Order: sequence, then structure tokens, then C-alpha cells
Amino acid sequence: MKSIVLFEDEGFADLLPLTYWRSVFELQIGRKLQLDRIAQRIGRSIAGVWTRDWIAAVAAQRCSAPANHPLSGPTVLVNGRWIIEGEVHFPDSPCLGVLPDGGLAFIVCDNKLASTLAPRDLQDASRRDLILHRIPRQPAAGRLLRYPWEVVRDLNGLLCADWDAGQATIESDIRRRCLFGPIERVHIGERVTLHPTVVVDSSAGPIYLGDDVFVGAQAVLEGPLYVGPGSRIHPRAWLHGGNAIGAVCKIGGEVHACVIHGYSNKQHDGFLGHAYVGNWVNIGAGANNSDLKNTYGAITVPLHGREVPTGMQFFGAVIGDHAKIGINASIPTGAVIGLGASIAATRVLPKFVPSFAWANDDKMSSGDPLKALDVAAAAMSRRNVEMTDEEVELFLDLGQRVKAFEAR
Repeated sequence: MKSIVLFEDEGFADLLPLTYWRSVFELQIGRKLQLDRIAQRIGRSIAGVWTRDWIAAVAAQRCSAPANHPLSGPTVLVNGRWIIEGEVHFPDSPCLGVLPDGGLAFIVCDNKLASTLAPRDLQDASRRDLILHRIPRQPAAGRLLRYPWEVVRDLNGLLCADWDAGQATIESDIRRRCLFGPIERVHIGERVTLHPTVVVDSSAGPIYLGDDVFVGAQAVLEGPLYVGPGSRIHPRAWLHGGNAIGAVCKIGGEVHACVIHGYSNKQHDGFLGHAYVGNWVNIGAGANNSDLKNTYGAITVPLHGREVPTGMQFFGAVIGDHAKIGINASIPTGAVIGLGASIAATRVLPKFVPSFAWANDDKMSSGDPLKALDVAAAAMSRRNVEMTDEEVELFLDLGQRVKAFEAR
């Protein structure tokens, strides 16, 4: 049986700033991280990952798989950006799985082909094409994830697709009068606390509350919805339109159609809509984002120094890991806030805030990665989490590395 190894290609750059602090395999796609989503769709465990040199040590820790090891024996290299549709069957002989848009979904390798490839080969499109141009091709189903806003656009469908009817269990002592809509589309994990006035409404899609979730008084949770273990939903919160909330988050106010990675806080009043939020983000009281232009036109997002069209009427923001957004901040439509940025501004923010920047009403300075590291470590220690040595090294390395992508 061939081993399954996930690989990154050059497309990671269009998923920045989310892929500064993580490999593409660690992006949350619907209810699952991409690594787990691919493993489930293929029905096989992941034997290793091929990623950028500068993130390999951290990726190995988080993915619990060897990173950038040479291939040994027959292997299937699977693109970490592949959003798989339907059943997957890999042929026995060397082959490239090509998607309808021409993207490369997988590479089936025999011993000879495996021995000629290295991680860097797959991160350079020209070199990859040169090495693989004689390999037979076959159609593959699905698409490659190109931009963060595509996850937000497809979030309802992804969350519904992740639901399995066998998950419809109530494992905590709750009042059934809190539940509205089909009960066969609700999972309540162990040690979940729901205030008697909570509304859990599965009419529009399945709802999955992980273990140890707390939901305060008069909160309204509408499906499709995923809330990861240990998260807290504060009183009077309103989660609607399809949301994926990671583990150990604190959520309040109105949240509409958002992906929020674990250990992030948006626990006060304010609106967050159609946004993709990384780990360890804090959004202060009264902060709001716009997810609709006054013209009702299609939204563009700044990327690599240019405006990229999303084709979407609703999109709020991409917020990088460890960003800190102060009280009453106003985030414009289609904004990008970089890794480790710190914002203390009450005016409407610029549409692009660079990584590690310090922004207030008067100016936006380049910031200090060392200070951002201190802030990140302090925030993590409050949740009894410490950065590994490899994460510290990555954080410090990013102080210079982000300039190569954001100075364009």
C-alpha cells in the first residue's frame, strides 16, 4: 500500500497572512483542519508532510508527522490545498491527478519517481512542470483552495458536508426545550452547559457543540455551526449564517458566517461577519467589521500589493494569527490584518495592515517582532500554553520573512 504524504506548492502565498504561522494543512476548512479533512476523504492516515523549509519543524509538531523527509517506496503525494469531492481512487502506476481547472491534485509515485522529487521541487511551478511533464495524467474531482475568502464563501456547504447522521447525540444534561429544528442534526458533547434560555436552532443546518462548551443566557445559536471543545459563548451572543469556531475560543456579540481558529477571542458586543480569523486573535469590545460595500458591489481584497477580486458581495476580513484589535476598531470591507498586528484605533482602519504593525488614529508604524513575540507569549500563558522552541524560532524568523511578501 502506498504511503500518503501531503505537500505544499507555491499557492501557500495566496493564503497569507494565514500561512505565515501554519502550513496549508493546518487551515480550518469547515469543521476540520485540512489535514484531517484529506485523511477522512481518502480513508488513510497521513504518513508525512512536505512543506516550506522555514515552517517544517513547526508543521511536523502540529501535524504529528515527519516533515520534508525523503520519500521511501511507492507514495502518493497529495496537494494540501485539494478540496476533495467524491470518492478518491489512486492508480497503481505513476500518474498525475489533474483538476478541471488544471490544478495538480496528487502525484502517484513509484520508487523511481519518488527518488527524484524533493519538497522544493513542488513549490516551484516551473521546476515541477519540468520534472513531471512526461508523467501520464488522469482527471481528479474537486478544486484547489486559492484564497481564504473561498472558505467563507463555501462555509455553509462545508459544514453540512462534514455532518454525519451518526453524530446526532446529546451527551450532556440539558433542557430539550432549548433545541429547535430537527434534533437529528444536533450533537451536544460531554460536559456542555446551556443556560435554560439558550436557543439552539438546527433549522438551517447541523449544529455540533464539542465537549466542555459553555453557552450563556439568551444566546442564539443557528446552524450550520461548529463550536470546538472548551469554547465559551457569552450571554446574548448571536451566531448565525454558518460559523466554524475552533477550540477554547470566547465568543460574544454577533458573528455571521465566520471561521475562527482556536484560542481566539471575540467575546464582547460588536459585529464580525464573513471573516476568516487565525489563532490567538483578540478582538476588543465594540470592534466591528463591514462585510458589505455601500455600493453593494463585488469586494476586492489586498494581496501582494494589488486588489484581488473575490466575486463576492459579502466578505469582511482576513485576520492573521496573534493580531490584537483594540476597542471600537472599525474594520473596512475586504480588509487584511497581518500576523501579530496591534491596533488601537477608533477610526476606520486602512484596508491593509501589515504584519507586526502598530496602528493608532495618528499613524501606523512597522512595529517590533520581538515585542509582538512577548505579547503572544503572554496571551498564550494565560491559557496555560507555551510556545515550543520551534514556534519561537519561527516567530522571530517571520520578522524579516514577511517583508518579502508584504513590501510589494
